[in-house]
Amino acid sequence: MAELIGRVRDWGGVAVLCTVLLGGCTWLRVGPDEPPTAVRSAGAPADSARASAPGGAKAYDRVVTSEARTSRGLFVTHQIGEKLLFEIPRRELDTDMLLVTRGSAGSVFSRDRVVRWERSGNRVLLREQTYRLTADSTQAIHSAVQAQRFGPIIATFAIETFGPDSALVIDVSRLYTTNITEFAGVNGLVTERTFIESVAANPESIEIEATQTGSVLPPPTPGLPSAPNARPVTASARVHWSMVRLPREPMMARLRDRRVGYIYTTVLDYGRPEHRAVERDYIVRYRLEKRDPNAAISEPVKPIVFYIDPAMPRWMVPWAKKAVAAWQPAFEAAGFRNAIYAREAPDVAEDPHFSMQGARYSVMHWRPSTVANATGSQVIDPRTGEILRGEVNVYHNIMDLMRNWYFIQASHLDPRARTLPFPDSLMGRLVQNVITHEVGHAIGFPHNMKSSSLYPADSIRSRTFVERMGGHAPSVMDYARFNYVAQPEDYIPLDLIIPNVGPYDHFAVTWGYRPIPGTRSPDDEVATLNRWASVQDTVPWLRYEVEDATSDHGEQVEAVGDADAVTSSTYALRNLERIVGWLRQTAERPDRDYTTLNELYGEAVTQWGRYMGHVASAVGGAESRERFGTGIRFAPLSRERQRDAVRFLNRNAFHTPAWFRDPELLRRIESEGAVERIRSAQAAVLNNVLSGFRTRRLIEYEATATAGYRPYTVAELLSDVRGGVWEELDRGSVKIDVYRRNLQRHYIAVQARYVVPPTGTAAFNAASDERAIMRGHLIELRRDINNALPRAADAMTRMHLRDLDHEIARVLEARR
Repeated sequence: MAELIGRVRDWGGVAVLCTVLLGGCTWLRVGPDEPPTAVRSAGAPADSARASAPGGAKAYDRVVTSEARTSRGLFVTHQIGEKLLFEIPRRELDTDMLLVTRGSAGSVFSRDRVVRWERSGNRVLLREQTYRLTADSTQAIHSAVQAQRFGPIIATFAIETFGPDSALVIDVSRLYTTNITEFAGVNGLVTERTFIESVAANPESIEIEATQTGSVLPPPTPGLPSAPNARPVTASARVHWSMVRLPREPMMARLRDRRVGYIYTTVLDYGRPEHRAVERDYIVRYRLEKRDPNAAISEPVKPIVFYIDPAMPRWMVPWAKKAVAAWQPAFEAAGFRNAIYAREAPDVAEDPHFSMQGARYSVMHWRPSTVANATGSQVIDPRTGEILRGEVNVYHNIMDLMRNWYFIQASHLDPRARTLPFPDSLMGRLVQNVITHEVGHAIGFPHNMKSSSLYPADSIRSRTFVERMGGHAPSVMDYARFNYVAQPEDYIPLDLIIPNVGPYDHFAVTWGYRPIPGTRSPDDEVATLNRWASVQDTVPWLRYEVEDATSDHGEQVEAVGDADAVTSSTYALRNLERIVGWLRQTAERPDRDYTTLNELYGEAVTQWGRYMGHVASAVGGAESRERFGTGIRFAPLSRERQRDAVRFLNRNAFHTPAWFRDPELLRRIESEGAVERIRSAQAAVLNNVLSGFRTRRLIEYEATATAGYRPYTVAELLSDVRGGVWEELDRGSVKIDVYRRNLQRHYIAVQARYVVPPTGTAAFNAASDERAIMRGHLIELRRDINNALPRAADAMTRMHLRDLDHEIARVLEARR
């Protein structure tokens, strides 16, 4: 006997009767704002779905036919041939969703935006939302701010029919197959060669992948300018879209503090008491909540899990897991056990809904690309800064880059690096370091380039110091690649010449992730966060770079021990000379050409230039420290330290190292080019030390000098540099070789740019003394050149000096 169950409820003022029969379920809905529809569920007679649908909507089974491939989740999706239908429940209308667009299968690009599905009469709108503006809901201005969030309409859709619970059924195919800017991965889409590949509905997201075909300009030929009339070429890309509902319960945001490095999102708050709209910066971080809020250390409710790309070489997977696990101790210090780890991505049998492009998963991609790089990024909830997805991209040729850097910076310490290729155990450890750094970005951390200057240069040669501190820099988020300062006799453990998660990283994780009990708003946390950040006042290695400190000599890339770059670069040059000495032994093999030797020699010259640049940064440099209302933030370096830097450059940059000019090596890699390579490297150093931003700082430091501070002036800088570049002029017999002739010609070219600025640049900077100083200096230099001419020891030197005299005259007499 059939059982009849009746339930009547009020829906929009109209009674709705639901009857459940053993043979199936028929829902009859009649609402005031939509036509009546009859929807057949599994087992219902076909006739029950054929009711007419006035108002333009069709009967459900005429839209969602028996050929439909249906997936149920956040929405119900139906694929019918080339058509894709969304069945959007009423509860998901006017709900913030994050649309994440990613290139897949090697097409690496990304876009994130917040959208909403809205109903407007018989249409559904897809509208973009912005959370740049905000105001507390209790404030009078709140409604006006809400109106300002009114975003652009990306697309509109006719309502095809109504599904169960009054869900709106729309055809969204054109979002993914036509030239809608917000969805297009390729310009100028060609519809017949663009098609949807897969659709999957999950409880919190919709995942869609398509092949899009369009046109792009061809990439330029390396070393050549782009062709002005280049014709577009056809390109296809696999594109993945995730539409994920933003958390219904937003995470409580944490306000940024400039003393601690975090990536952040900014809102403009009109509801603050400061009598103006205030920019509020929220740090980006995962939502880590303790399973046991009362425990000092607890498992998290939801840990941070990075899924490893199946494309990663199998031998590299254990190193990738170690890279993520390296952050575990820092999270334990913040109160979380097993908070972050990596696992291999599940296959279809394990999790049919998993996607490496899905916005719900944090992932580690291994990209088949010749790009020698790696990146880390996040997808966030813009309302609060909550990280919804962390993403690490490791490009295959990162291994080539790490081989070159490690050989040039560390082979004096590690004998394994003197044989190519490196063993997997060494290469795995190097890539582990790269991934640890990129995971740092993915969990919320920017670079901290000040870190490498926070340990004294001599301390990072001490085995006991390095072992106690866990490495040669307090943060893995610096570009302090390898300990090139340490000498072989220091016996630094090999694992400690590679950067590790350090004391600053532990401090930053605690500052950003440790829960603060009893707080209900970001403002409630400020006093505690300020107390934590103030630890930097007494512990210097917990400091973060000052973001507007362009003059800070300690905030440099690719540097180690750069608080005292003269000492560090002196040690580094000893090591580089050793390394260049065994270049042939490492890279020369009877079964290989000289490509690797050429590449490593070029890396050695580049590294030499880095060491010189680290020292040059002291000229016009300052020490900076972020403070909140407790003292000065910027202090110019002493005159003595700046002069020491110039003396170092005169000895080491403006005199060509003999070990770079070994004919046995040079004749193996090139028929010509050594002279030009050295000229270019020395010119770069000279450009740096005499750059406008350095000379202008020196002028300002002199003008604003306080009592007791003796500034280093531009005149002194030019006199000191001239003493190194032109020292031959003071000798009894003047002989100048080709390397020095090139350097001296470039010196005059640098001066000339101040006296006669190139066409298209400012002819005269009325706010600076640079032009007058440079003109006076050239006049004095011309006098010295003419005094030296009678003492020229050979014809080439004599012609060189005459040419320089002519060139200076041309510059001084030029008119603009």
